[in-house]
Amino acid sequence: MANVSELPAPERRRLAQHTLDSLTDRAGHTLTRVRCGCGHHVAAVFDTPAGPVYQSATGGRAHGSRDFVDAAHGAHGHGTRFADLLAGDGFVDDALPASCECGPHTLSRVRLQQAVTNHEHKIQLP
Repeated sequence: MANVSELPAPERRRLAQHTLDSLTDRAGHTLTRVRCGCGHHVAAVFDTPAGPVYQSATGGRAHGSRDFVDAAHGAHGHGTRFADLLAGDGFVDDALPASCECGPHTLSRVRLQQAVTNHEHKIQLP
């Protein structure tokens, strides 16, 4: 496999998506979970054959009666699924998009790599 910095971003994301879809038991492959200050699920990193893969959802995920996004609370598939290989170097963007019911977040690829290396199973955002 080519060095991840040599792969174009769409190819990296396609590979990440494919390897996530091939996992039969994602819960058993979870390395790190990210939660916001209110306890909402923001993102996760999974152990896959291609290496650690980051997954989040981006976009609208509102639940209040005055909010514009019309999705039932607790429904799956909120927002747009985003997946990328966690591995990166100086040529791969450090900022990874995510969102939860509180709004959009930007997570650091380097911070997530450190969490995986240090066996941190949960990252709590402020």
